[in-house]
Amino acid sequence: MAYRTKTKAADYIRGPILTVVAISALWKNETRFDYFKAASNAVHAPSLPQSSEERVLSYTGDMDQSLELSGQYIETFTGYLIVYRSAEIYCWDREQDDDGFVTWSMEWMSSVENNSRNKGVEQKLKSGRLLPPNYQVGDLTVNSKKLEFVDSREIIIPGPLPKTAEGAGLGVAGRYLFLRKGRPKGLGNERISFQAIPVTPTATWFGRFSGGKGVADTREERQGMINRLIQDSGILHHLVAGERDVALITIRRHVKRLKWIVRVLGTLFVVLGLLDFFTTFLRFLYPIPVIGQIAETGDTLAALILGLPLAVGTIVIGFAAENPQFLIPILLGLIAGIWLLVYLAKKQQKTGEAIRQSLEAEQGQALETNDLKKLEYREMAGLLASSENPIGTKEIKTLDAFAKKNGFEAEERATLLQEAQDTPPPLDKAELHLKYLIRLALADAVLTPQEVRSIREAATQAGYSRSGFRKLMAEVSKQAESLKAS
Repeated sequence: MAYRTKTKAADYIRGPILTVVAISALWKNETRFDYFKAASNAVHAPSLPQSSEERVLSYTGDMDQSLELSGQYIETFTGYLIVYRSAEIYCWDREQDDDGFVTWSMEWMSSVENNSRNKGVEQKLKSGRLLPPNYQVGDLTVNSKKLEFVDSREIIIPGPLPKTAEGAGLGVAGRYLFLRKGRPKGLGNERISFQAIPVTPTATWFGRFSGGKGVADTREERQGMINRLIQDSGILHHLVAGERDVALITIRRHVKRLKWIVRVLGTLFVVLGLLDFFTTFLRFLYPIPVIGQIAETGDTLAALILGLPLAVGTIVIGFAAENPQFLIPILLGLIAGIWLLVYLAKKQQKTGEAIRQSLEAEQGQALETNDLKKLEYREMAGLLASSENPIGTKEIKTLDAFAKKNGFEAEERATLLQEAQDTPPPLDKAELHLKYLIRLALADAVLTPQEVRSIREAATQAGYSRSGFRKLMAEVSKQAESLKAS
């Protein structure tokens, strides 16, 4: 079911806010606390230190695989480091699109959405985490406060497990505990699922050794909404399965995976934020025939064209800021690229000078740039007429486009065209005209991509293939090199 509502002021700022948040997340993700690096730098202690001095350490020891955790709805979980309890409720979800249309649907949600159809619906079951106050890793007591885990989770099937008095009224359906409330369409029904990290025979802890215990190293602790969003706590206090080397591999994979998830989602939300911004303002054009279709296509393209470079640029700059050593090869590459461009420009200039001198000797006079362009125009006319056909509409269009790109005014273009028609160049083979045309283009030492495209277009009309054109250009350049050498 859907109906239309009026545009609210919040609709106009939603997109920009989403874009700013996404850009901030991308930046902070690249400059996040590297807990893999911190864990790698932690000194490995084969035995517990005897001194009371605080130190950042790693320590490997045996774990109690019969570790028990007491739950709120399940009495006991055995053999798990931590249990994650996720509660959901079946209720109405209200969605409003860019055109103001509202759609209602019933969904499993982590909390009750505040809307008119969910009045009186209350959530009783709660999400949470189950973990003990301390863990025992060999001889080391590790405090669980602010402890972080990076190992994979597994699903717990609650059916065989004993329930508490609070969970006695809950039904079981596969991986869920259910609370059914008997309302129409199942409105307000609740369910709980469990995931956990199993205890392994051996584990390695990374963090700060203080007071004879393993505690969180919070020297770089990070606060704020964005850091919570991208899961950047800035804390080194990790308990990971396996010996130190295996644990470090797990940590490295975890931080890499987390970074890439934020990169992909951040880029997506940058584009979506810009798209929302554009569609909010362009919606007024949508009802207009033709213009509406262009506007609808344009906002998506604009969001992609602006959003992707913005997101990728943020990632690259953030990565470079956090890893300045990677700037060295980039700077060396830029220097090499600039040097190569300067070298090629000088080489082209010298080649052009040699060709110009050769042309001036053939013409018996000095040639200015404008003279060269006029000769190019005439030679192009000869190329187009080399098939022994008169210069027609198609050829005139090509010649006029070439003249425009070279700065000839309308009156001068008309004069040049009239001259070419009244006294056409000799009907030599197309190759002779094309070679001379390439020489003239190289003679001013400024061969632009537009000029190459114009000549190639004329060569195509005269029946010359792209490969043949490139081969001929290389041949003319080689001849010019020999002139320059002599």
